[in-house]
Amino acid sequence: MMKSVNTKQDESTKIDIASELKKFNLDLGKTDDAQGRSGANVGIGYDDLAALYDVSQAVNSTLILDDILDIVMTRSIKLLHAERGFLMLLDDQGKLQFKTAHNIKKEQLDSQDMKISTTLANMVVKSGNAVYTSDAQTDERFSQKASILDLNIRSAMCVPLKIKRKIIGVLYLDNSSQANIFLKQDLALFEMFAAQAALAIHNARLYTEVLELQKHQENIFANIPIGVLVVDTRGLVTAANAAATNIFKQVGWSPAGSQGSNFAGRSLAEIVPTEFSAKFANAIVKATTRPIELTRLNVECAKSEFVLKIGFCPFENYQGEAGGHIILIEEITEQVILEQYLILSEKLIAKGEMAAAIGHELNNYLAVISTNAQLLSMYLSETGLDKAFNKVNIIIKNVEHIKRFSDGLMDFSALESKPVPYDLHRLLEDLVFFVHPQQAFRRATIDLNIPGDLPQLNIDVGQIHQVFLNLFMNSADVFAEFSEGRGKIAVSAEYVKDQGAIKITIADDGPGIPGEVLAKIFEPHITSKKAGHGFGLWTCHRIIQSHKGNITAGNLNSGGACFEIILPVAPDSNE
Repeated sequence: MMKSVNTKQDESTKIDIASELKKFNLDLGKTDDAQGRSGANVGIGYDDLAALYDVSQAVNSTLILDDILDIVMTRSIKLLHAERGFLMLLDDQGKLQFKTAHNIKKEQLDSQDMKISTTLANMVVKSGNAVYTSDAQTDERFSQKASILDLNIRSAMCVPLKIKRKIIGVLYLDNSSQANIFLKQDLALFEMFAAQAALAIHNARLYTEVLELQKHQENIFANIPIGVLVVDTRGLVTAANAAATNIFKQVGWSPAGSQGSNFAGRSLAEIVPTEFSAKFANAIVKATTRPIELTRLNVECAKSEFVLKIGFCPFENYQGEAGGHIILIEEITEQVILEQYLILSEKLIAKGEMAAAIGHELNNYLAVISTNAQLLSMYLSETGLDKAFNKVNIIIKNVEHIKRFSDGLMDFSALESKPVPYDLHRLLEDLVFFVHPQQAFRRATIDLNIPGDLPQLNIDVGQIHQVFLNLFMNSADVFAEFSEGRGKIAVSAEYVKDQGAIKITIADDGPGIPGEVLAKIFEPHITSKKAGHGFGLWTCHRIIQSHKGNITAGNLNSGGACFEIILPVAPDSNE
């Protein structure tokens, strides 16, 4: 009973298939033209469809291009009972290239015997239509060709391989036996097979491109010098390059059983030691929309210390959802060591610069002491005791300045100031009195224009004294170099009420500051003097800044140098 039911179902099925086959009998053209192109009313039978299904299964059984080309060639020969055949694909320049052939020796592919066949192939590529002849010996298109007669070709078919109307190649078959002449239904079947073959070839090409791109990306990933871990949203490692495994092995971060060489599928918690897991977790939580970096991570392993820099970069999957994090790992131990050496060398250089600055400043004070000591000796020899006492006072005061200067060097980097209310007029008059006896100022004139009613400044007297002395000495050195010591230094001051400060201007009538020096005059090592060290103005700038003031340099229209200093007045100073 059951069998009879199944039999009826089978018969019904066959009737349905037959009905569908009748509908599938395609009208490939309304005319059977003299050119032999597909165009007759051609019916395709059940056996043909079954065979076509079989070969379509075969050509789609692999994505390896060479395998597909071989299957297409052998199956087309078998399907249509052809004696010879070849498959050609268009290259990037649009030229046909042989890929595989049947019953044609490789040395014959470019020979005279193949010219007629390649001519057919080019005709198909150019027109986009299949070319068919059932009897080439009598077909006027080919009967005059010597190669047709020599090869005794009776029938031939050449069909395009198309993907969305784009021709990617051709498939060619021929027969010399009159018993195996191709019919129009063979051409229809051949075109249907070619459509299946073209799709399989196209898919294989895409697969090959994807495979090559994947290999290229894997090669880049593997050779990135920075360690890279890819972690999904669950915290599982999906990829790790060689640099990452080497770094983790070096610092002793290896999951149990992996021996530091295989992280894929491992949890990040298995790799990162407990003492660092919290830092990693916090960084991943923060790195949801932007990268986060752990700039210094000190790791100890086997009595050695390593420094790691680790970055966490979020990424999205192809659906635009959070895909996890890319973790970049750099072992920067040597870099940190070099930075420490650099800092140490810079400190040593700074000590040398400071020593030069000390020498520069002490020379200024010692010059005053030396001059006054010489005058003291002269006055004593002449029994000028009154004048001798004045010179002794000058020497004592300059020694005090040296002491104050030396005390300031105890913490040179901080340049600690001890500001007190002090009268600018008194400070400048004392300074002029101190420098006037020096040889450098014998031919120089110092003109003070300081109002007597200025508010007191809030200054460290010794440090501001050092600033003015530097500026005076610079002018004197310029006079000595360019005008045999002759020159004028003009000092003026005014109260700027809205700033709560006093503006002091110190100008000379020398040649001025060269343009290339002026732009960076307050930097160390910058000087226009032949024997200068370039520390005086740098020190002045630091002192003024420590007083919350400002110092600028420029040139007068007449050509002389001009320095402008702004210093705040004492909080309780009267106008």
